[in-house]
Amino acid sequence: MLILRRGNTWVPILLAFSNCLIALHADGYEPSKTYRNFCASCHGEKGDGAGKASRYLYPKARSFIDSPIQFATAANGIASEDDIRKVIRKGIPNSSMSSWKILTQQQIKELVKDVLAFQREGIKRKYLNLLTNDGTIDSPNEELLSNELKMQLEQLQFQRTTSSPKWEPPNSMAAADADNGKSLYQSQNCHKCHGIDGRGSYGIDLIGEFGFPVFARDLVTENYKYGDTATDYMRIIRLGIPGTKMPASTTLTDGQLIDLAEYISTLRSPQSRGLTNAQRYQRAIGQTSKKP
Repeated sequence: MLILRRGNTWVPILLAFSNCLIALHADGYEPSKTYRNFCASCHGEKGDGAGKASRYLYPKARSFIDSPIQFATAANGIASEDDIRKVIRKGIPNSSMSSWKILTQQQIKELVKDVLAFQREGIKRKYLNLLTNDGTIDSPNEELLSNELKMQLEQLQFQRTTSSPKWEPPNSMAAADADNGKSLYQSQNCHKCHGIDGRGSYGIDLIGEFGFPVFARDLVTENYKYGDTATDYMRIIRLGIPGTKMPASTTLTDGQLIDLAEYISTLRSPQSRGLTNAQRYQRAIGQTSKKP
């Protein structure tokens, strides 16, 4: 929610950022040479996920301008610099995001700066479009903003890109009850996406951010994208995954959270597997069957 001033009246406006129709005239943020050399082919020169290689990838490369960073360990669901750094270093299993361990600390520092700058650029574009659409300014040009509106933009950019302290899990798994976790798995409707057997969805039953088919993770055999420890399971259950169909489960008690994570741990096969780019696509459009 953003509050804009209309004369002597302050008017609340819901920021519907996903439907901005006005083209922007600004050139936008210019990334580092490191980004252009190692990231632009997939994520695009402008950070919009429209690199030349992106058309061949499934899922598509992330748009830093339009989408949140999915791996976030902060309680407010916003990726920290450490989160972004970890993804660059380690990559994301079961995706086309590979590990970039070959890069120096300085290069990774540059990339973290680029990602955050692209996010701020995207927020600015959507903000300018919003003000243009409602007639506050004549065109999406930052120079047309009053000092008051510039301050609001800076505040919005800060709020949308600043992570809170790291989410802390419950202290102990000692009293975990997998049987209760199994009941919670169904009462929390986890099975409606991941299946009664935990084997995920196989078919065009979920649609992602930009209209592409997506699939729920196979909790038994597939590599998890954002961690494979009990703490990771609890974080993902509690906070959800930004920009995906995985919601946050905020009503579970700590004990229930522990039990559900314990049940998920029992589902895991010691022989996890990754999917190729082609297999991920075939899986999403329903051309792949569950493995026994």
